[in-house]
Amino acid sequence: MLNRILEICEENRYVSLNRGFVVIQHGTEILGQVPLDDVSVLLLSAQGITLSKNILNALAERGCVTVLCGKNFIPQSMVLPVANHCLFTKIIKNQINASEPLKKRVWQQVVIRKIENQAKVLKLYEKDYSLVEKISKLVKSGDSDNREAYAAKIYWTTLFGKKFRRDRNEDGINSFLNYGYAVMRAAMARAVCSSGLIPALGVNHSNNLNQFCLADDFFEIYRPLVDSVVYKMCLEGEEELTPKNKKRLTDSLWLKVRTTEGCAPAFQSMQYMTASYVHALEDKNPAIELPIWEQGEKDE
Repeated sequence: MLNRILEICEENRYVSLNRGFVVIQHGTEILGQVPLDDVSVLLLSAQGITLSKNILNALAERGCVTVLCGKNFIPQSMVLPVANHCLFTKIIKNQINASEPLKKRVWQQVVIRKIENQAKVLKLYEKDYSLVEKISKLVKSGDSDNREAYAAKIYWTTLFGKKFRRDRNEDGINSFLNYGYAVMRAAMARAVCSSGLIPALGVNHSNNLNQFCLADDFFEIYRPLVDSVVYKMCLEGEEELTPKNKKRLTDSLWLKVRTTEGCAPAFQSMQYMTASYVHALEDKNPAIELPIWEQGEKDE
């Protein structure tokens, strides 16, 4: 599998399966075909799209996630694979029975790594990162003092300016972030499911209306990778979410991170991270694999 992100962003498209290919049509005209085995995420950002059921089933069988986006590229729902792991029942039982202290320790590690990565973004673009880096060393179990929010407040204004406010419903920079996060979140949801975990059972997120709490917990450490790409686009004067800019945001999945297995693309490291959580649940040990961003050059 090539872990390709296939986006359908134009209206009145029909997506179907034919002889191992995902086929995209407009009326009777075939616009393109992609090998089924190459797709890891099917991103449906247009509103007028028709799909056949067999394409969704075929993608799910291969561990692919289908994401349905609403306004401003915010994911509204996902079609997730749930039956492709041989230890499914055992893993779910361990996940359900996970103790609160264990989950709080895991969340502490996630928050620390997220804030560390935010400091790396600021450092990369020669901004004052000292306070954010200091905050990463003050995170307690379960982030009981909410250092994550405190760091975020400083981070956003330092990176994008004092007038910037992170608002999912706004355009401009926020729409860039929405799109990049949607892609990253979908990749994490796929990793969660392929490890046999239930995405609704988070370590910190617990909204009863959110079916992707665990994916939202774990993909937090990858947000700064998207932020870095978005900031570079802003420096270049980009203001619209063009197909070219969407590709650049999707490419954030290929940014290198360091893992115990060596350097790997972000999307691949997600699999190591979720697999390590499975082992943590089994061993009742909160130590999990948390990839470290291999901070790149600004012209990447």
